[in-house]
Amino acid sequence: MSLPFMRPVVPGDFEDILQLAKQSGGGMTNLPGDRETLQARIDFAVNSFLSSPTEPTGEVYMLVLEQDGKVIGTSAVFSAIGLDHGFVNYRINKTVHASTQLKKRVERRLLVPTHDFTGCAEVGSLFLSPEARGGGFGKYLAKARYLFIAEHRDLVADPICAEMRGWRGPDGEQPFWDALGKLFFDMEFEDADLANSALGNQFIADMMPRHPIYVALLPKAARECLGRPHDGAAPAFNMLLKEGFAFRGYIDVFDGGPLVDAHIDDIKTVRDSRKVTIGAIADPGGAPLMLISAGRLQSFRVTRAPARLDGDEITIGEDAARALGVTKGATVRAVAW
Repeated sequence: MSLPFMRPVVPGDFEDILQLAKQSGGGMTNLPGDRETLQARIDFAVNSFLSSPTEPTGEVYMLVLEQDGKVIGTSAVFSAIGLDHGFVNYRINKTVHASTQLKKRVERRLLVPTHDFTGCAEVGSLFLSPEARGGGFGKYLAKARYLFIAEHRDLVADPICAEMRGWRGPDGEQPFWDALGKLFFDMEFEDADLANSALGNQFIADMMPRHPIYVALLPKAARECLGRPHDGAAPAFNMLLKEGFAFRGYIDVFDGGPLVDAHIDDIKTVRDSRKVTIGAIADPGGAPLMLISAGRLQSFRVTRAPARLDGDEITIGEDAARALGVTKGATVRAVAW
């Protein structure tokens, strides 16, 4: 079995990624199960790596986790979002109503449409094949993105946000969408989600309510969804919080899932990673696991392997060197696992 590694997506990955998209169960806008829509997204990501950008202008850097020639997971960095049509979400605000005559003061929550994250970067598309779960690969997929960001600071906007899939019931019911979005978009959630993937988000700004919504007017089931991640997204949500992302009351307009954000310098993996030189390619003995990246854009690679640090030099094994495509003397970025 070869050492798993992450790399940029290529056209030949389509069928493997389509299977992953179908296994996701829906609700992942950036990983649609529709062939045509997914093909367009992969083509765009491939071109993003090949276009030799010099600044963040909307590129999508999709990475795949490969093991024994098969793609078993994906994650992505979106260099800047909403540049064409704006990036819309709800912010949960507090308002106060008070009456001196009644001697009563009541606090209420409002859903306020915002474009606060337009132009920011985003991390997303994190999905791991169910067959590969349990080996720390989810953490692998997440942290590899931050090594990419650390190595491509000039190509990624700051701050960075992440949208999590919102909660769904055991039978697929979506209380938040049914109580609010469906009334304004006049379509089922899956149709709106596919339209978002295929057409972009201009139609969201066109069709969503233009005024704040009182949370108290929503059914209890919908209120309970606000900022609550999908059960399958809860581990990824917790990993984001551990990395330094924070939930500040922003939610998705479709399913009410939480949006978290962080400045690049506050992301733990970015902050703790360092550039070192490969001093030797040899058995590192009982050295601890490290996440190591090499290359830039099309040549970018990440692998997880035992490695020994000695000052500004690192010793890695031959399997790690093959996975990264490096030789002795190369510069890599490393962070403790």
